[in-house]
Amino acid sequence: MNLNKLTLEDIKQFADNPDKFEAGLLCYETSLINQFYMSGKGITAKVETKTGLYSVEIRSGGGNVSANCTCAAEGAVCEHRVAVLLYALYGDPNELVGNDADEEEEEFAEDSSASSIPDDLEAALRGMGVDKLVEMVLKFVEEFPEVRHLLLSEVNLSPELIQPPQKKQGIVFKLKQKIDDFFDETYDNFLEAENSYDEDRYYYDDYEDEDDVDCPDLDEVFSVVPTLKFQDQIDVLWKVVTEANQYFIDEDYLIGSDEVTTALKLFANAVETSEVQMPEKQSYLDSLLSLFKWEIFEDDELDGVIIDTLDLICTMPEDYLYVIQQLPECSNHENTLDWMANFYLQLGDEENFLRLREANLNEPFQYVELAFFWRDKGEVEKYRATLERWISRGRRNYIELDGRKTNTYYEIRSQDQQIMTELSEFYQEQGDLENLYRVLMLRLREHGYSLALYHQLKEAATGLKRWELTRKQVLEGLAGHLNDLVEIYLEEGEWDEAIALSQNSRCGQFTDLKIAKAVKEHRPQEAIAIYEKVVMQHIQGKTRSNYQIAAMHAQMLKSIYLDILKDASGWQGYIDKLRQTYRGYPALQDEFKGL
Repeated sequence: MNLNKLTLEDIKQFADNPDKFEAGLLCYETSLINQFYMSGKGITAKVETKTGLYSVEIRSGGGNVSANCTCAAEGAVCEHRVAVLLYALYGDPNELVGNDADEEEEEFAEDSSASSIPDDLEAALRGMGVDKLVEMVLKFVEEFPEVRHLLLSEVNLSPELIQPPQKKQGIVFKLKQKIDDFFDETYDNFLEAENSYDEDRYYYDDYEDEDDVDCPDLDEVFSVVPTLKFQDQIDVLWKVVTEANQYFIDEDYLIGSDEVTTALKLFANAVETSEVQMPEKQSYLDSLLSLFKWEIFEDDELDGVIIDTLDLICTMPEDYLYVIQQLPECSNHENTLDWMANFYLQLGDEENFLRLREANLNEPFQYVELAFFWRDKGEVEKYRATLERWISRGRRNYIELDGRKTNTYYEIRSQDQQIMTELSEFYQEQGDLENLYRVLMLRLREHGYSLALYHQLKEAATGLKRWELTRKQVLEGLAGHLNDLVEIYLEEGEWDEAIALSQNSRCGQFTDLKIAKAVKEHRPQEAIAIYEKVVMQHIQGKTRSNYQIAAMHAQMLKSIYLDILKDASGWQGYIDKLRQTYRGYPALQDEFKGL
């Protein structure tokens, strides 16, 4: 049986006997089927009957079909599985004519079973001509439309002929249509944008700000959903998730990641508001857990969405315990054990939290989580020891931190630095200079220089009477890093060392100006030399904008001559010579006329 080319005959063969098919047909017409999802691999759905809510899963592959249901009929064909297949073939029975039969019609149907037909009626029917019999049956169906399914199930017709006419569209149908339209339009926009890029039509005059583009959304759908009946809410919201996944499978393109996130959040809110309790709540938890197998949720944009939704929907201890029990089987995510540990912690089950956390200490954030657990309990020594375990063991065992520059690399480095910062702050508070110095030097070696780290090292090393040696090590490590060296020299008031870097190295204009501004009060002549060099660099640019910048820096020269050196003649000599040298440059003369 091919689920993508399903026929009525396939379903009859699957049911194995007419009684089971009839039971399935009745279940299809009278039950609520929601969270229906169909792909090339199979079908999943929920079937709500008067006796309970059942989860159905049907898989097809290699010419074989396997089906499971949470009802008592394990391993056998049940009416719920047949009903789901009929749903796959015909669609929602609530959108079809003949689903609003009143009690009188139901009584008629019950009284019209084959066993209740008198023998004389059978003889009379057999004696009728075909045309007369067809005419009478059609009148009968017109009066009792629900019989249509029963009659059609006995003949081999194409699905197009079997499909009954649709009745007036309801609100759920319209919302689902809006969802279909959203995904179709979004994908069309993606294709159009991709074609525009290929045709190289990105010109400034045609540029359209992304904020001005009228992008489709599902805001209207999401605003209406809370006003629906509970099961209709679930049905509409699940439509968003399944449609996004189907596009992801068919087109290998993620559409509506924000909409999927919102739909699942509203899904959790609907379940919480309805106050469904276990075991009825289990089917909704199972629906969420099954998403771990869906391809779309392997995308980074939806990473964490499922577990966040589970966290919202779990409100009672039995909810968390059920999820913890199912997670290892449902999820292959690298963070599965972390999620289980966190759920145990929310339950207040510290024993199981510690068991899982100690067995799964690999990444730095796991060490931080465990350390903070101990800190919040007032176990200061265990807090410190856990962070030190990462320093001494974890960071070497987990990854070579100087490896490939991937997202994981930068994430691990950031977390590694966080742990070192936590430890340095701890040892600072404890007054433990030796350990503080050790961690600070490790930070310097692994994560590089910063002015704040320099000050921390200076304070700790001075207390240990080893600052001179430490400073020498810091400066040697910064050889070639001119900006960092200048920052230290200026911070320490070592003007001559900073000026020497400007004179003997190619610091760059920004660093030169930084030096000149810092030393002008202490070494005005050297500051003048730097500003004159920068003024000439911009004049040589030979544009009005460069002349404007040159005039700005010449203004700084003027302030040093007049305000610091009190040398008005020196300034006048400089500016007169400049004007004379560039007398043939009217734009420059214009910019410098106010000096």
